[in-house]
This record gives sequence, structure tokens and C-alpha cells, in this order.
Amino acid sequence: MARLEVELDEWTRRGADVACIFAQGFKAVDAFATREGLPFPIFADPERRMVRDYGVYVRINFESWNMARPTVVLIDPAGIVREVFGGRHSLEWPDSKDLWALMERQEAAG
Repeated sequence: MARLEVELDEWTRRGADVACIFAQGFKAVDAFATREGLPFPIFADPERRMVRDYGVYVRINFESWNMARPTVVLIDPAGIVREVFGGRHSLEWPDSKDLWALMERQEAAG
């Protein structure tokens, strides 16, 4: 989350909107959003529908219980999902430069 804040200007320069979805209840997500004061929208997925649909829901394993692995979804301006990165564990996030390169390739391809 902190990295997104630091990189927000670059994401915006590239024409991307940033939002976060948490697989938690509305009350917990609202409290987090208020406490952190993040400069982008934060949404709640209390039924964990999205994390199940994208296959990143973890019921139970050695590091977590009833949560989602870190996930980045790139959606083009037409609303088409172009890339889904789901971490294999709670600390695995893609490098933003790799995501920006992917965006550039997709823009070049039209």
C-alpha cells in the first residue's frame, strides 16, 4: 500500500486509476481507510467474491487463514481484464516496472 502511495503520480501519468479491494467487512475497511488516509479508493468484498473468482482466496495454509493473497488486476479502458497477478504468498507483489512495461506493450499492440 505504501508503495502505491509513493508511485501514485507515476500510475496517474500513465493513465491508470488505482483502487484497492479488501476481502473484509465494510466496517474494518472503512476504519482502515480512515486511519490511513489513502489517496485512492478502497472497497470492501466481505463475501470474498472477487478473491474467489480470481482464485486468490486462501481458506487456510501455513501463513494465513481466510484471506486473499496479494493480487494486481490490470483492466484496460474498455473494462477488459488484461492481466491478473496473484502472489503465491502474502509477501509476493509484482514489481511496478514490470506492470508498466506490460501496459506499454498492450498500448503498442492497440
